Amino acid sequence: MSQPLAVYHPGSIDDALAILTELGDTAKVVAGSTALTIMLRQGLIEPQALVSIASIPGLATIAIDGDELVLGALVRHRDVETSPLVQAGWPVLATTFGLVANVRVRNAATVGGVLAESDYASDPPAVFVALDAAVEVTGPSGRRSVPAAEFFVAFYETVLAGDELVTAVRVPRLPAGARAVYEKFVTRSSEDRPCVGVAAVVGLDKGRVTDLRVCVGAAAETPQRFPEIEALARGTTFDGTLVSTIADRYADAIETLDDMRGSAWYRTEMVRVWVRRALERAAGEG
Repeated sequence: MSQPLAVYHPGSIDDALAILTELGDTAKVVAGSTALTIMLRQGLIEPQALVSIASIPGLATIAIDGDELVLGALVRHRDVETSPLVQAGWPVLATTFGLVANVRVRNAATVGGVLAESDYASDPPAVFVALDAAVEVTGPSGRRSVPAAEFFVAFYETVLAGDELVTAVRVPRLPAGARAVYEKFVTRSSEDRPCVGVAAVVGLDKGRVTDLRVCVGAAAETPQRFPEIEALARGTTFDGTLVSTIADRYADAIETLDDMRGSAWYRTEMVRVWVRRALERAAGEG
């Protein structure tokens, strides 16, 4: 008979870090527990202890710091979706978090959780990468900032050490004239996770590209962004030829995976389609 899980409820970040340092790899951090509950039931993880950070003060705040949006790790998906601050300055985030699962899940799932889980089929990570967000990580040695593009390592794996926590994510404001969108393509139900998700940013000045970013989620183990492909667009005229070139390059560059939502071949073709659609909509043409 398996031993019951020990559950810890630290009252501060320092207390949580001390517990994680003591327990090492035998412990898992929990907040909203939406993903962790599924993983426990399916036997994907078998921790000996859970460290709940849900009661730690100061981690559930949405704030503006200069030109950055700061989302605390315990901010709920529903809070991002409905926040006037987010809707006004970072509407693509409000829209994206509003597409996750259903309202019951969004009322429990947290920003820190969706980052630390590193599930390839989650919606927000690709948008954070496209927006040049930075993940704030706190450990015994202090705080460090990790670009979202470098945070995700593999399926269920991030750069987080066992004694570190995600405490916030910082999202820069888009430059003047730039617009961001997220396209979610599902193959099963409206509440399902994406087969392909594409975040795109397009900035234009008199028809010429000043900023172009694309990040594809759910097609591979981690969000896929290729700055060398994006660079092809800058300074050029935004037209159908450019859009098709970027879409084709992304489709060719991503090693797509097979799962219940689509085969690798199908995903490659959908990357081609949805990168194009995302770019056109971000440019105001869709």
